[in-house]
Amino acid sequence: MTGGAMAAVTSGIRSELLRYVSGYSSLGIVAFSALVPWFVANFLGWPDSSGGLSVSDNIRIFWSLAASIAPVATFAGSYLVTREAYYGTLRRSVVAAGMTNVLVSKYVAAVMVGLGSVVTGIVVWGGTVVFSLPPDVASQLVAPESLGLLPGVLVASALAAVWGCSLGWIFQHYYATTILTLVIPLAVELPLLATAPDVARWLPSGALAGLASVPFEGLLEPSAAFCVSLGWLLFAGFGAVWSLRRKEL
Repeated sequence: MTGGAMAAVTSGIRSELLRYVSGYSSLGIVAFSALVPWFVANFLGWPDSSGGLSVSDNIRIFWSLAASIAPVATFAGSYLVTREAYYGTLRRSVVAAGMTNVLVSKYVAAVMVGLGSVVTGIVVWGGTVVFSLPPDVASQLVAPESLGLLPGVLVASALAAVWGCSLGWIFQHYYATTILTLVIPLAVELPLLATAPDVARWLPSGALAGLASVPFEGLLEPSAAFCVSLGWLLFAGFGAVWSLRRKEL
């Protein structure tokens, strides 16, 4: 990549991030990044049950709940595309910067906002839930053994954001993509993780859960889950390319 092309991509990423944080929608994403793990925690009855669990079990549950922010990262990645599609500025961006530059900029920005979403969610939600945990658990959340689970959560959220960006390119419809990125994972895939993990582990959210080492029986090991996630990403990526070839931007 030449210096001029690199500068164009860097400028494109900066523009994507500026658009992402403009307005009040980004505040809604921040709120969801904290509300989703709170919702899932209540679904599991935690941290009310934390007193009867070991420190290691509580730590694994904490990071598993942090991994539930991945659907928010998926939505955040899709929002980079659907926001412009909603306001009718996507064609103008492609004409001004070129399709390749816009694609690269949005996918790189998707990874960045996905990571930002999960980190924000962990800080906001984790900063409140820590007061409901036994003191010995709260103090161990920042221990090296506990933080060793963080990379899996970060990778899962980054991949989720890329998945969401591809869905945004495929559908280019704000409300339809919102259903795919938030409603279906929380209303369909999450219950399947608890009731039918042998099925859920092959779905996008189940694969990301395995990648983040969520302690549900029947999920794939992180390496296998990464391969399944990569397969979903390739599938969505080819779908995005096929969709873009059919649509006139």
